[in-house]
Amino acid sequence: AIQGALFALVYRYAVREGDNNPMLNQGVLGAFVLTRTLSSVDVSPPCQAVPLMCGAPLGYLDWSMISQIVINGVESAALFGAASLAIELAFRNDF
Repeated sequence: AIQGALFALVYRYAVREGDNNPMLNQGVLGAFVLTRTLSSVDVSPPCQAVPLMCGAPLGYLDWSMISQIVINGVESAALFGAASLAIELAFRNDF
């Protein structure tokens, strides 16, 4: 709930009512989704710090970490996407 409120506050002041700049809207949304998604990934126990090695398939990300990124990414996109849609509707209805 706190993350959604912080997003709404930043989104409200970053995106103004008459700007009509979809790239700015998507950039604010993407920044929050990316930050929330990557900060919630738990590193697998077999990962080594130096050199960074976690195993297949990419070397620095294993299957467990990739699945966390996908699940958290979808969840974050839904949370912040719904909040940005609500704010945009409020802008359109002069609320």
